[in-house]
Amino acid sequence: MKKICFVLTVSMGVNYMSIFPFPIYRTYNELKEFFSEDYDVSINYLKDKEAVDYLVVPDPCPPFENEENIPIIKVPATLFYQKDYEKMKVYIDKFLTNDI
Repeated sequence: MKKICFVLTVSMGVNYMSIFPFPIYRTYNELKEFFSEDYDVSINYLKDKEAVDYLVVPDPCPPFENEENIPIIKVPATLFYQKDYEKMKVYIDKFLTNDI
């Protein structure tokens, strides 16, 4: 099973912050539950960056250092705001089927 990591927090030098200007998620349980049927899911890039296969990044996204050069799957940020997991999955699946 492919391990994907949603990059939702980025380093701002001294501390870390959410990439969204206001909290749209109190927890990420709903996001993780939806995608965990098909993927091994992480939402902690900082902790899991050495153990994931792909990064799922809202587009546009603030710059972040992809230290492990993990392939990036760009998903429109509006889908994160709308919590449209079905459409997000289309982007992820399309990327992964072309990356065989």
